[in-house]
Amino acid sequence: MSIEFDLMIFSQDSYSWAMQSIANGTVSVDTFFLMSGLLVSFLLLRELDRTKGKFNIGLYYLHRYLRLTPVYAVILGYIATLMVYSGTGPNWYSVTLVSQGCRITWWRHFLYINNFFPMDPECMGQTWYLDVDMQLFIVAPLFIYPLWRWKKFGLAGLAFVGLACQAAVFALYAIYDLPPTIFFSRLGDLATSNDYFEHYYVDPWARAPVYLVGIWFGWYLHVTKESPIRLSKPVVALAWTLSTAAGLEIVYGLTPYVDESKVPEISSAVSMTYGPLHRTAWAFVIGWIIFACSRGYGGFVNWFLSWKGFMPLGRLTYCVYLIHYDFLTVFTSSVRKQYYYTMFGTVVTCFGVLVFCFALAFLAAVTIEASFLNLEKLLFSSPKPKSKN
Repeated sequence: MSIEFDLMIFSQDSYSWAMQSIANGTVSVDTFFLMSGLLVSFLLLRELDRTKGKFNIGLYYLHRYLRLTPVYAVILGYIATLMVYSGTGPNWYSVTLVSQGCRITWWRHFLYINNFFPMDPECMGQTWYLDVDMQLFIVAPLFIYPLWRWKKFGLAGLAFVGLACQAAVFALYAIYDLPPTIFFSRLGDLATSNDYFEHYYVDPWARAPVYLVGIWFGWYLHVTKESPIRLSKPVVALAWTLSTAAGLEIVYGLTPYVDESKVPEISSAVSMTYGPLHRTAWAFVIGWIIFACSRGYGGFVNWFLSWKGFMPLGRLTYCVYLIHYDFLTVFTSSVRKQYYYTMFGTVVTCFGVLVFCFALAFLAAVTIEASFLNLEKLLFSSPKPKSKN
């Protein structure tokens, strides 16, 4: 009886519009794809300006690999060897399976190709993002250098590839009849979640449109960094209004379709418009926020995002990302009592896990990540010219 009551309460909560902040939270991943493309574009264009079109392609890739891999390798090594000894519990077999999976698939992770293989055996399942981001990073110079060398040709090539990838996303939705997004509240859509992940979510060509939008924004920020032209207040107000409306529609627009008893099937029109387009639209929303804040149009948003308290937390986010998924596996596998769902209890548990993950990330960052970053700086820093005196 208590289980049925818990399911009823959970269903009521999951059907609310507020829960869509979590259910549609996967667009936060596209924020990172957008920012990754933007930063790669902006920094590489600045380097090309400084060196008159020359840059060390080998060092470009080596720096990226050394930046991501050492702490990644240590955490994966811990999961593969020592994590099984970190506790016990009635569901501890889940921890054992993950550990064994990492012993088998470790080489895929270090080559950043694990997203091309089935997720079985599972090992650090969240790192598909690193694979896709690395693959897009590898091909990024093919778009960025033409933007610097031949502006019109570069923009045309960027637009063509972006539109081609967007068309491929439409084709994937049509061929595999994918849902608009992953609905955690619609149990009927769980059957198609494997198709969604296998054919769309973890493929680099399907996530490329957002990354390419980031490259365009990085280029635009670079070429307008010294421009004296200012946008008028009505244009800025219109841009903020449109971006806010689009962002709210992306996150909360599917609320009427969540309750499966009221909407048994989602129309193909909704699936074929929201599904292929909402992530690209989100990229433009975040791109506008970055542009506005960097050009003095941010107001309160810029003040909030510039808070210095985010700086130390931001430096820990990579290690939190690497740790949190398997920490949750350990946590849930060691629970020795039946869990009764309440919103308050779930929120308290989530914040407790968050604090603990940041504490573990701090240890990993100061002992492993910082050490390798300093070593890399020591190895690749340019020697200072000797003084004539």
